[in-house]
Amino acid sequence: MTVAAASRTSAWRVVEYHAVNARRYLTSVIVLSVLTPLVYLLALGVGLGTLVNRHGTGTLGAPYLAFVAPGLLAAAAMQTAATHAANLVMGGFKWIRVFYGMSATPLTSRQICDGTLGFIALRLVGDAALYLAIMSSFGAARRWEIVFAVPAAVGAAMAFAAPVAAIVASMQSERNLFNVLFRFVVTPMFLFSGTFYPVSRLPEWGRWLAAASPLWHGTELARAAALGGASSASVLGHVGYLLAWLAVGVPLARWRFRVRAYR
Repeated sequence: MTVAAASRTSAWRVVEYHAVNARRYLTSVIVLSVLTPLVYLLALGVGLGTLVNRHGTGTLGAPYLAFVAPGLLAAAAMQTAATHAANLVMGGFKWIRVFYGMSATPLTSRQICDGTLGFIALRLVGDAALYLAIMSSFGAARRWEIVFAVPAAVGAAMAFAAPVAAIVASMQSERNLFNVLFRFVVTPMFLFSGTFYPVSRLPEWGRWLAAASPLWHGTELARAAALGGASSASVLGHVGYLLAWLAVGVPLARWRFRVRAYR
């Protein structure tokens, strides 16, 4: 196979397929991408933030809007990643079964997996950049380094999306999988990973649970980018933890795609 032919059968072809397919619901994507951060920032950053600021923000180190906005950015990326990893993988193997058609071409199962995860990552970058722009319009950007909150949020979201893709690729039917995933995994992470308050306020067992969540590490990185004050060791620790999730999750997803596509 020539280099040109190889490039045409790369994972980017899968990314292109998902991108073209997404054009059918582009309007709803844009609307939700704008309304979601807008509603959260108005309700929590501005509304609740007014009450929090009245009682002092000494323990937060910043006005509540500046504190909560990076956490909301990371949490929104996590929710989008989980939704896409679940729906795209289940759709590709069961609902639409397009992955089986792809596997009959020169595309490999690894390229199908990487292309699907790559599309999710690109979608997250766009959403996170838009979220950041809306945050900035509300005055939540206190320093230019807040731009690093985008890769922090995307990295944490992809660290979670990869194992979700592996799990969904192993399921013959969605059954109650999606309900369990979002009710007992995604929602608790959203509530107990320091999005709305410092995890130091939690009991010790709650702090341990938060530390196990990739969302907490992404939130801490995004908040460090937005507010500063984090040590190099702390940043490296958070990055290392997320990379460990990716190092396990991506190979697992590739393995389950290979087993499922050629079963």
